Amino acid sequence: MNRDIVITLLLICFFSTLVFSQMPDWAMTNTHKKYPSSKYLLGVGIADDKTQAIELARADVAKQIQVNIESELEAVEQEFRQDDRHTIKSAITSRTKSVVSETIAGIEIKEIEKKKGKYYALAVLNKANYLAGLEKEMADVSATVQQYIQSAQELASRGDLAAALEKYALAENETPDYYVKSGLYTALTGEHYQDSRAVSPAEIASAAQALISSLQIRILSGDNQRGKVGALLSEPITAEVFIADGAGQKTALQKIPVTVKYAGGETIGKFITGQHGTVSVTPVAAPGGAIVFTPNFSEFPDRYRDKILKINTVANYSLETGDLTVATKIMDLSGKTDPLLNRIVGHMINANGVTIDPAAPLVIRGQLVISNEKLVPSPAGTQYFIEVELPLELFNIDSGVQLAAVSGPGKGLAVGSREQAIQRATENIRFSKSKFAAFLQAANQP
Repeated sequence: MNRDIVITLLLICFFSTLVFSQMPDWAMTNTHKKYPSSKYLLGVGIADDKTQAIELARADVAKQIQVNIESELEAVEQEFRQDDRHTIKSAITSRTKSVVSETIAGIEIKEIEKKKGKYYALAVLNKANYLAGLEKEMADVSATVQQYIQSAQELASRGDLAAALEKYALAENETPDYYVKSGLYTALTGEHYQDSRAVSPAEIASAAQALISSLQIRILSGDNQRGKVGALLSEPITAEVFIADGAGQKTALQKIPVTVKYAGGETIGKFITGQHGTVSVTPVAAPGGAIVFTPNFSEFPDRYRDKILKINTVANYSLETGDLTVATKIMDLSGKTDPLLNRIVGHMINANGVTIDPAAPLVIRGQLVISNEKLVPSPAGTQYFIEVELPLELFNIDSGVQLAAVSGPGKGLAVGSREQAIQRATENIRFSKSKFAAFLQAANQP
């Protein structure tokens, strides 16, 4: 038993010696007298095919570079903000593959030998030659980042916040390339690249966040007015969007979309801030007594958009109500008085400070109509989709004159029942608050 083991070990040693004796020395040791490791990276490729051996030799050098870069970058990743780490790490991983691929172009095949049907290829990367180009590339990246940051600061000082943040985003996009090249430099030299101009992703993100945090909007003029229900307010309401630094210095923000709504949610309009960062609107005095201005930052770069807090500002006004009274006559599709429709209209009337009196000479009358209907197939069965309209007119019985008109739409959907779809559409009828207020105000016109 012991004799068999000894013989086996001797045979293994014999064949191993035989195999290695057939290999070039540099293939066994991964070293070469002409190419010391202090100046060169070496790679060895062994294959039955010459081309494949060359490719494997180049890949061996590239693999060493990639491993060294990844090792260096593990520490660098700690500089990234936690919420940005995944995005930037993905960019670094992608850029690492690209840089390693670019490096292969600088790898030279210095020796090829064929022994016993095997090809042996020696790949060499001259560190000095490669580092010269690498240092220039890193300097170029640093310069580009600095230019983006400077542009961002200049744009912010002029009030173009969206463009400023775009420049900060571009600066952040450059940093993965810099860190990969810096990691490659360390992998080749054993030393960290010294660059006083280098800016970390954390520093760039911090500058962008400081800009975002300084965003403000406020009412500049037109607050706390009194107005008649349904009439335009006497003065425009003006809001300004700006950034303010720690010293309280304001910079007006241009080209910021601002949505203006009544407190109940009805949109008055969408505007863009001008040169002085302002938007102005003269709304109809409708129930609710408040106008809300909300900036829209959807045009900002994605990486910053979610970090922007929802901000808005509110202008208030009080309503002057008179002693106006009206009668109502609201009918369904068949021409019969409809309690639901009368409640919907009655609620709008009362919200505007107007009293309902069946004996009033002013009458609001209208009849429900179907404006559109269609059948919609579904797994649950045929669905009825109904669109209705409730057109109203304000009519003076004494003079026989129609003073104003307004209309409210509604939509309804129901499975298997047209009547139920009509009922739901009726329940969903909505009138514009400002238009309805103006509709009632027509009664006060001479």
